[in-house]
Order: sequence, then C-alpha cells, then structure tokens
Amino acid sequence: MTPKQEDALLDYLQEVITPLIERVLVKKLGQAMSFAKEELIQPKREWQDLTDKEVELIYVNSQTTKLAILMAQSTLKEKNT
Repeated sequence: MTPKQEDALLDYLQEVITPLIERVLVKKLGQAMSFAKEELIQPKREWQDLTDKEVELIYVNSQTTKLAILMAQSTLKEKNT
C-alpha cells in the first residue's frame, strides 16, 4: 500500500467508520442507562395501602379533615418508602 493509499484509508476511517462506531456506542450506552434506571435503580414494588385498622386510628385520632389527610399522607409515605 502506498503512503497516499494509507492516507486515503485513514481519512475514510475517520470520516465514515468512526461516526458509525460512535453512534452505535451512544445507542448502546442509552439502552444500558435505561435498563439500569428501570431494573436496578427503581425496584418494582407493590403499592401498600392503609389497613382498616390504620384508617380507623387516623379517623379516631384526628379532629379535623386536614389533620386526617396529613396523617394518612404520612402513614402512606412511611409504608411506601
């Protein structure tokens, strides 16, 4: 291969092949990040609702609707985090 042919080949690799490789790598990295977000970072859990006993305790211990809502919200947050 002549030096001119080598230069032409290197130019071709830099102009055509390198961008293709970069696009594939970016796509695969995006897929890996999506997988990690869905499967590793955010484990799937079933929603925990209030039991009848918890509802009754909130009702009995609250004197206002606003307080009842705040107590329910707090209880659900504890159960689901």
